[in-house]
Amino acid sequence: MLLYCKMRLVQASEMVLTGGWRTLLRDVFYLNRVAVPVEIALDSLRPVTDFKRPPDESVLELSTELLAQRRLVYRFRSRYLKALNYLGQGYCGFALVKGETVAGDIWCADRRQETRATTHPDELWLGIQCAPGEAYTFDMFVDPAHRGGNLAAALQNGTLHLLRKRGITKAYGYFWADNLPALWVHRTLRWRELQRVRASRVLLSKKLNVNSQSAP
Repeated sequence: MLLYCKMRLVQASEMVLTGGWRTLLRDVFYLNRVAVPVEIALDSLRPVTDFKRPPDESVLELSTELLAQRRLVYRFRSRYLKALNYLGQGYCGFALVKGETVAGDIWCADRRQETRATTHPDELWLGIQCAPGEAYTFDMFVDPAHRGGNLAAALQNGTLHLLRKRGITKAYGYFWADNLPALWVHRTLRWRELQRVRASRVLLSKKLNVNSQSAP
């Protein structure tokens, strides 16, 4: 709990510094915001070569041991603290690393083994139910200093390929309908959009499934 509180405080501070108070308020307070749940079968992924990256970049799985070595550099301390928190809860994470710098990361809840977290709170309000051999992906973040050039697509596509190698057959996730870069990435990677969900949030309260609407 102490680590979580510290992470949230650092995250709030960094959000204000990089995006101003409006960015922070948008994260902690919204009404009837439209979320787009998505799914993708991992036997039909686009080739990794579709999103070519420089030779010093690679997508790798994060671990407590790897972070403990302090060999990976996070420009935002909140993302490092989040990684420790997520790993402590049993989630698995993947990062696109440029040299030793984490340019972006993404997290997953899966059913591969009992020692890992098998569900995520988002699944309930999104109406998603992962079966054995499936995974829910969440909280993808790309450092603003590294955005562009298909990096987000390369991170997500590379992660899905690694999940497939680990026996995952289908992945789920979501993006906000008003987040145009996220919409572009998901449609570029050919995720299938499911029934949209309207949600509200006040401070740290959980997102609530208010009502739903059909996908376009």
